[in-house]
Amino acid sequence: MINNKGFAISTILYGLLTMGILVLFLLVGLLNFNRKNNNEFVDNISRELNEFAIARNKEPKK
Repeated sequence: MINNKGFAISTILYGLLTMGILVLFLLVGLLNFNRKNNNEFVDNISRELNEFAIARNKEPKK
């Protein structure tokens, strides 16, 4: 009877460990994806501001 209880507890613990590792990998992947999107967004804004500044400097002065 004790071996059956130990087997059941081990099964539950390994299942929880597996689920925890899966959630951890999902969180890391999600954070990496968000970081990439934020970097692209910042790069786009920077490029557009630089283009605007260059275009503004090429306009004749009033």
